[in-house]
Amino acid sequence: MKNVKIYRYLAYSLEILLLFILGSTPSLLPAIYGATPCLLISVAITIAVFESEVVAMIFGLVCGVLTDIGFSNSIGTFTIALTIVCFVIGFGANNFITITFTNMLLGTVVIVSAVLSLHFLISYVLKGYDNGAVYFVNHYISRIVQTIITTALLYFVNKFVYTTLNE
Repeated sequence: MKNVKIYRYLAYSLEILLLFILGSTPSLLPAIYGATPCLLISVAITIAVFESEVVAMIFGLVCGVLTDIGFSNSIGTFTIALTIVCFVIGFGANNFITITFTNMLLGTVVIVSAVLSLHFLISYVLKGYDNGAVYFVNHYISRIVQTIITTALLYFVNKFVYTTLNE
């Protein structure tokens, strides 16, 4: 039944739209230690865990574009990183790794830390701003931790969507 897949993809799309609006509305999410979580990174990772590599890559691309627009109004770091990462997650989840909450959480720690650190290096360090280490500690560490926590929560939401709307 291909209709079930369409409903599942529609549910993911609505979730992405809702989280984009939630994350980009000023002062809606409280800034803990100067940062808010990157909700679209969380949703991209959790979708990639359950879907095939091509579907994961497409949702990673969409989440990356929206995250780049939310951060800098240009397409770049997050688009490329999330597209590649989601493809690899989808491929690995379907072919090599049994996905459990623990596996997903360990992978999330590595992926979120790498993607946000890459963004920091490209957007801050390579541009030559002063006090990069202070800015990273004050803003990015908090963002990394919050994004990992939201990924853990969204895992259960997307697991419910996937198991409910699976063929």
